[in-house]
Amino acid sequence: MIESVDTVSPFIQGAGPAGTSAATLPPQPQPLSLRAADNKPSIELLPNELLANILQYLDSPKPSSSESVLHDEPHFNLTKSNNAPLKAASCVSKRWRRGTIPLLFKHAQLVVEEKKIPWSTLDEMIQPFFDFVGEHQLRRIVQSFTFIVHEEKLANIVNKQEISKGFISFWGRVFQVIDPQELLVVAPVVALGPLTNCHVYLSDAWSFDCPCHYLRLQMPSRDSTRIAKAPREQQMPPKSGNEDSQGSRPAAPLSALVKEEPEFLKVPLWKIRPWTSLLLNEGSFIRAYATYEFWQRQPPSILPDLVGADIDKPARISPTICDLSYVGLFPMASHFNSFTTNLPKLKRLYVQLVPRNEILQDPTKMAQVEAEDLWMERNSCYALLMRELFNIPPVGNYKYLEEFESGDAADRDAWDMAVEYVKRATNEWKVASDGVFVRDTKEKAAVPAAVGNKGKHLAFQDALVRWAWNGTTVLPVSPMPHYAAGT
Repeated sequence: MIESVDTVSPFIQGAGPAGTSAATLPPQPQPLSLRAADNKPSIELLPNELLANILQYLDSPKPSSSESVLHDEPHFNLTKSNNAPLKAASCVSKRWRRGTIPLLFKHAQLVVEEKKIPWSTLDEMIQPFFDFVGEHQLRRIVQSFTFIVHEEKLANIVNKQEISKGFISFWGRVFQVIDPQELLVVAPVVALGPLTNCHVYLSDAWSFDCPCHYLRLQMPSRDSTRIAKAPREQQMPPKSGNEDSQGSRPAAPLSALVKEEPEFLKVPLWKIRPWTSLLLNEGSFIRAYATYEFWQRQPPSILPDLVGADIDKPARISPTICDLSYVGLFPMASHFNSFTTNLPKLKRLYVQLVPRNEILQDPTKMAQVEAEDLWMERNSCYALLMRELFNIPPVGNYKYLEEFESGDAADRDAWDMAVEYVKRATNEWKVASDGVFVRDTKEKAAVPAAVGNKGKHLAFQDALVRWAWNGTTVLPVSPMPHYAAGT
């Protein structure tokens, strides 16, 4: 509080004209004292713990945490935000910077721009990040890591065997330094292939125009099993070749780096952590519909290798994955079939094949594309999936699936037909809401696993307990011919 000096004395003789006293004179203002201003409370006087607690209120969810963002057409700017109060606070002072670092780097990212220098700089580029994490002790702080790659030609360096091993050791180095519960890779599919040790078919890549794909891997907690750790003195990755203490020297070739990497780093991305959730967004397939015989186009994708569509190759997906989300905007049925016929063992499956934005009203995107073709392929894709879900008895890994959810609206006529079918077949299933079936687990337990020749066929003789669409609507092209024909 600012205090002022009293301007009226009780009785002062001779302060004015004869016969007057100071008490009868008008008050004379005196200068204010600012001595008490030194005691004004300041946020800088707070202890570090309280300051850190206050700064936490500036924290906000990362832009890519929204499922709607990850389910839209992929782009490289999904981590950008115009509202960054925490970052602004970190610029106030060094003390505030120190207090905000654990919050700012809770969600870390590394961006690899288009290549302007030799490929070997990938390790060199990430080394400063490693050093920063070590300096600020952020290993246990980093909860999610986003790896954004603009460069398409990561694979066009040396022979494929060396590239595969090189990227395996790259992930080993990353997860030796940080221990995130979530990894998001944003990259052109040409780069995503070698980063995930998956083969990508590129002969028809020219007919597709999606700039990048999303791959997100998640695990529930930090207490899960991890890969073996190196001895204490080897925990931080070695410096790049040009950071040797004896001075600058050329970076070692990739083959030399591969030979020098310890074995514990050579763990594929799929197995480097016990991932439980996977999201793959392959973006828009619409551009290919403008080409001749579009249905024969093979899109560039890691999906076939991921699920083991090639009988000569094992599936890359980790057996610990129990929740899988697939997003592809109007994929070809031939491509989607490789997924439905090789479904991994899952508890939950999410599928979205129709965009939620205004892409279908974009004349540039829809140039020389017949909208009817898009919807016919959409219907064919879902017909393939419904055939597997309605198999009696269920085949393959479909018998383990507990929840199926679509991000798309069901066709209203097809939904009504499904409701009537399920009502006639069993009492287990109830309509919970528009487009949503739920299963009465008590009824399920009372129904025998198999039905004799005299009994009725039962729908969903498996683990499925929820079957949900994003509501119902009238589609531009009805899927009823698929279901009427039993395909």
